[in-house]
Amino acid sequence: MTVVPPSRHTRKRAPLLFWRERWMLAFVFAAVLLVGLIATYEPVLSARTTPAEIVEAILWGVLTAALVSLALERVGRRLWHALANRFPEKLHLVVMRPCVIDGDTILDAASGVRYRVANIDAPETGDDARCANEAQRGELARLAVVAMVNRAKAVTVRRTWRWDQYGRRIAFVYADGADLGEALVAKGFARPWRGKRERWCGPHGGLAQIGQTRAMPISCKACGAWSKY
Repeated sequence: MTVVPPSRHTRKRAPLLFWRERWMLAFVFAAVLLVGLIATYEPVLSARTTPAEIVEAILWGVLTAALVSLALERVGRRLWHALANRFPEKLHLVVMRPCVIDGDTILDAASGVRYRVANIDAPETGDDARCANEAQRGELARLAVVAMVNRAKAVTVRRTWRWDQYGRRIAFVYADGADLGEALVAKGFARPWRGKRERWCGPHGGLAQIGQTRAMPISCKACGAWSKY
């Protein structure tokens, strides 16, 4: 097993599959906006209204359609993530040469594929962290993954059809058949992934939420909710 320092975690450009996903969501947004415009435009033209009233009605229609489209796009993105995680590949693919990059990323050095753990979000490490506490917790998460991978006789993945914006394949990762993501959450090194990146710092951030589980003794004045025990 190889350990990759956090500084080598370069962010690559997203693959075509990721952009197809973004194009699909953009298409939904544009379609709803167009339907809203048509629904507003036709009744206005059929009535006896002044040009100013027509412009006002169309502007209100555009605003309403845009707000509805944004709401649907956000819901659709979360649903897309949930469906991908709900129906991963049944086959366990063996990671031939697992290299731990951070708490939620593993590289298969044999194939060059990087896997993003599908069901968790771990704190960032190094320069990607927003505060020293997050960097510290991110390093602890990375070392926890290193320990689990080192002990495992086999590391496998069940891939979803998704890729993220950094070129990582979204997949469930297993160490000797045990779900690595669930183990990290249970031990207080990560939190469940809910379809979008959330902040780690602050009294309502992910670090405070992990602290409330009392999985590990921690203390952070900035996050407020942490306490030693």
